[in-house]
Amino acid sequence: LGSRVPSVSSLRMAISDEAQISTSGGAGGFFTGSNPEDRRVQPENANGRKKFKVVYVVLESQYQSSMTIASKRINAGQDNVCIESVGYLLEELRNPETFEAFKKDVAEANMFIGSLIFVQELAEKVVEVVQPLREKLDAVLIFPSMPDVMRLNKVGSFTMAQMGQSKSVIGEFMKKKRQENGASFEGSMLKLLRTLPKVLKYLPSDKAQDARSFMMSFQYWLGGSPENLESLLLMMANTYIYEDTVTDEIAAPVLLPDLGVPHSTTSSPSPPLVPTALLRGKIWSSPPLRSDVSDFVTWMALGLSSLCPRTPLRTDLTPQPPPRPP
Repeated sequence: LGSRVPSVSSLRMAISDEAQISTSGGAGGFFTGSNPEDRRVQPENANGRKKFKVVYVVLESQYQSSMTIASKRINAGQDNVCIESVGYLLEELRNPETFEAFKKDVAEANMFIGSLIFVQELAEKVVEVVQPLREKLDAVLIFPSMPDVMRLNKVGSFTMAQMGQSKSVIGEFMKKKRQENGASFEGSMLKLLRTLPKVLKYLPSDKAQDARSFMMSFQYWLGGSPENLESLLLMMANTYIYEDTVTDEIAAPVLLPDLGVPHSTTSSPSPPLVPTALLRGKIWSSPPLRSDVSDFVTWMALGLSSLCPRTPLRTDLTPQPPPRPP
């Protein structure tokens, strides 16, 4: 994220080894050579638990990996609820057989999730399937996509039914702010996304709470980790799929940091990116990625002290008073 506009690639998650998705072979893929059935997750044994079904369509396979892990975590760790989930890559919907399977899955689903659906002909396919079933579905979550797809959103009383059809106060405000602030606009909107749910929870109306749920869902989605998506699915099951609470153990969204400094692990064969540039090619071993902040500051300070030997080495994080004037 940082201070610049986050790109789509910056929102993708690292894929853990246990969640690698097969994208070779199979009859499901038309352009991708992948098979949605490889990503279907079902509970091995419901054991009397409530079961809900989620169907999702995404642009690339990274979210499918996290959704697969999240679904398996729910099935393995929840006492009162279990899940069936299946994901489709957007391009897979070009395959007639896969499209028919997609229609069957959505007809049986409790919730539909879509993200980054910006190809017109494929967006039309998604709308063709989901629109007639929208009222039957307990919830529909659509994250940044074409307006026709965004209008499918349904989170309680929260919808985007008027999106793109008429001028709105919010739409005009966003357009004006984009013109005024330029590249900083997206950063401001992300800050708003982070803070608005904290404000909306104090408003009594159902509409405000449903809007807050959508914002929270978007936070979970942007976080993108299996833990975030597990919490997203459980939150929606608690609030919109079942009348009774199915679990009290729902973690808050773990958000991506605003700023970061790239560096490699100690096992990496290549030198750390930033210190190598600063030290003109001198190779420094970096701390593991999971080290705390103090370890990283110490590592950076050692490298910089070599570049500027007359600069006092300082590795603590305690604020220092300004120097006294001579």
